[in-house]
Amino acid sequence: MHNIAVIKIGTSVLSNNGKLDKGVLKGIVDEISRVKNMGYPVALVTSGAILTGIEALGISKKPSALSLREKQVSAAVGQPLLMKEYVDLFAERGIKVAQILVTEEDFSIKTCFNNFIRTTRALIESGIIPVINENDAISVKELVNVLNVSNLVRFGDNDRLSAIISSNLKASRLVIMTDVDGVLDQKGRIMKKLKSGEIESLTKKLRGMSEYGRGGIRSKLEAALLASSNGVTVNIINGKKRGLLIQVFEGKEAGTVITP
Repeated sequence: MHNIAVIKIGTSVLSNNGKLDKGVLKGIVDEISRVKNMGYPVALVTSGAILTGIEALGISKKPSALSLREKQVSAAVGQPLLMKEYVDLFAERGIKVAQILVTEEDFSIKTCFNNFIRTTRALIESGIIPVINENDAISVKELVNVLNVSNLVRFGDNDRLSAIISSNLKASRLVIMTDVDGVLDQKGRIMKKLKSGEIESLTKKLRGMSEYGRGGIRSKLEAALLASSNGVTVNIINGKKRGLLIQVFEGKEAGTVITP
């Protein structure tokens, strides 16, 4: 199957003052549905389970301030609630979705990883959108280093996870949605075009974490380097602004594009 599009939605995109922004989520689902109808099979990598769980449990802390136990509890509570939002919104548009939760441990076993790719591809070929997230409820990588995991499949956040998935699905495009307009230079201007070779020096200069997510722009650039090195064109766009995702698939300028 050709022209597969992997779309990654960050926690910061879905967050509004620490709560799930259902208006933004609805707008994104609208645009993903349009992309699919334009002839691009879609795989969706989404964050937001911990954020959704925090709201449901009435916790006043930000995700970054939670203990590991609190994160796992919040993820366990939030994941089905987040998934229900996707199921209902896509169903209104006549699209079926499926949930896949993964950990680095799953990817450390070659047969499991191959089965993941095979199942994901089968869902896409059936017209179903796989909705993929890290299984934060049981992930142990923050407790101990996961042993025997190749760097080829090691991921510390959903940015890198989306890059691994797009590379192995041989996707034509990876769109990383964040809460800024793209990669900015030192004067705050959007760097509209980058090549794989320019990213490595950029990542060394960048620091900082997203307020509600784990990634930050450095993580997105590292993911873009991995994906573009495997032939995938990457766009980093502002997921809170409607219309940009459609522009990407219409071949127009949007955010920062990283070419293989």
